[in-house]
Amino acid sequence: MPDEHNKSWDFPNNITLWEKITYLRFKRPNWVNGNEGDDLRILYDNIDRLFTHGIVTWGHIIQVNEELFNGGSDDLPGEVVYSIDDKETVSLIDLEDIAHKLYDLKGQEPNNPQLSPIANYLTNEYKRVFGLQVPSMISPNSKCRISTTMFIRKHLPNRRINFTALPIIVHPSEPFIVLPLPYKYWTQYQKDQVKAH
Repeated sequence: MPDEHNKSWDFPNNITLWEKITYLRFKRPNWVNGNEGDDLRILYDNIDRLFTHGIVTWGHIIQVNEELFNGGSDDLPGEVVYSIDDKETVSLIDLEDIAHKLYDLKGQEPNNPQLSPIANYLTNEYKRVFGLQVPSMISPNSKCRISTTMFIRKHLPNRRINFTALPIIVHPSEPFIVLPLPYKYWTQYQKDQVKAH
């Protein structure tokens, strides 16, 4: 891999205290607070661990709340696929292909016991997963995982999604929580790659 590519994996280590208590803080939505059965609380309960121990890698959106493509104020959930095992070899094109194959399972009832849980989870849209392994029949060349995430409006360029590939922060062990890397910390290389993709 070129050196410039490897630079994109560094998580900023010069974050100010002010940024930690303002830009990197965000409210848990009322619909998560009011629903103890919603596993998105796992993400919110582990945010500090994510920003302390997380690694940066590429992610690709599998599905997302459509309101995120428009302006608005609500932070909303979505699903991303990524690799932390093969993060330096998996390409954005690979992740895009894997994301499309996963999305194609939505609404289906595959007989394959490896694909059925993924189809059910994507169809449900209220089920959450963190670090669910992608079967090798969908991703034969890279070990990939799927995680539910929240798209925090103030961390997105123009407060909305206008791309499907993006740098993300991943906690490298259980519970494998993920957030899109706040745009303020994207490197020029990451911006260029997303724009080119």
